[in-house]
Amino acid sequence: IDLAGNADYCETYVIVQDNTGNCGVDGTVNVSGARKTEILEGIEEATVDIAGADDQGIQFIYSDVTDNQGLYAVNGLVPLAADFTITPVKDDNPLNGLTTYDLVLMSKHILGLQPLGSPYKMIAADANLSNSITTFDMVEFRKLILGVYTELPANSSWRFVDKSFNFNDPGNPFNAPFPEFKSAASVQSDALNDNFVAIKIGDVNN
Repeated sequence: IDLAGNADYCETYVIVQDNTGNCGVDGTVNVSGARKTEILEGIEEATVDIAGADDQGIQFIYSDVTDNQGLYAVNGLVPLAADFTITPVKDDNPLNGLTTYDLVLMSKHILGLQPLGSPYKMIAADANLSNSITTFDMVEFRKLILGVYTELPANSSWRFVDKSFNFNDPGNPFNAPFPEFKSAASVQSDALNDNFVAIKIGDVNN
């Protein structure tokens, strides 16, 4: 429109292209990450479930199993703008890493002689999910070592904590809930660092 009020118009269009692949394939995003111990050892054969709903409310669930480096990936499946939760699970070989020496270290921690020194080791020492470390936990682990139990009745073999989570009190990880899953809302791009710290229950010396 000019100053005299004369006007005209034209029609045009814009082609939006994703030349670098940032938008995923067919309106999807890639989700990946790692499951590694506190000392960065990859945990293989841990199942990772990604469950949620797209922006139309249609629910989905996808799974992957970590490789020998503890890595997982779900590519080209999770819908763009979806809400989802990532939950890792591994519950096998409960005696892996558990010895009587772990019980000695737990005893020293309980008596205040030698603290375990990290929140992940303290979580590993909680056999009965009481959010504390007591002689009852030692009894449960001893039953597992002696073959009275084939698995812990109140706990799984492994637990996983969101790696990005910072404990408010590393000397007592049980004073507040810690996240054992990760959630995302209306995801607009690839999520490539959904990492967890893997904790072998009973193994307090890695």
